[in-house]
Amino acid sequence: MDKALSKNNYDIILFSCKEIEKWYQKNIDEILTNEYVFNKDVHEENTQLITDIINELESNEKEYKKELGLLTKPTVTTTLNDTLLSNLLNRFHQIVIQLRDRYDNRETIDVDDEYDVRELLHALLKIYCDDIRQEEWTPSYAGTASRQDFLLKNEKIVIETKKARKGLNNKELANELIIDIARYTTHPDCQKMICFVYDPENRIKNPRGFENDLSKTTDELTVIVYIRP
Repeated sequence: MDKALSKNNYDIILFSCKEIEKWYQKNIDEILTNEYVFNKDVHEENTQLITDIINELESNEKEYKKELGLLTKPTVTTTLNDTLLSNLLNRFHQIVIQLRDRYDNRETIDVDDEYDVRELLHALLKIYCDDIRQEEWTPSYAGTASRQDFLLKNEKIVIETKKARKGLNNKELANELIIDIARYTTHPDCQKMICFVYDPENRIKNPRGFENDLSKTTDELTVIVYIRP
């Protein structure tokens, strides 16, 4: 009983009270007629008291469980980590395909350009992040300033999104990302930069080699490049 009380276990407390009640029901007559038992009135009071306690517990079960914290749903906090972010980016193309497949050919979002990539990714990031800052201006680099797509301030991650298109070949894309990486190295709220290139038409040649060439970790910044699918 003491253990149940210390753990606020409503069910065990109720069960223990009922066991005490059973014991009294079984033995009260013998107690009251035993000449060696003193304070018989106390036992009678206990019999009534334990019955009242059981009635009180059963009548107000929800209130007692709430009081003991047994009806409070556990808070599930999911924060964005490397694995979750990687899974999200790796499955981005499957999500796009699924969005196209709507009943009765109803209208849906299609990912035609970088704005579409950004908006869909922003919606998906909302699953894990509360503070998503769009298009924050980065410090000036080589006389110009640039806007990043997303700053996840709590996670200290910048996500730069691009969509492969006609006229954007490997060399041009590499040059854009190299400039972006140099800019973000000086950003006070950026410890990691994710470059996500959506390439549904497979325009980028040797995507895995491209990723390996530009992904790097330095004292100032970790850069991870994803070209998907």
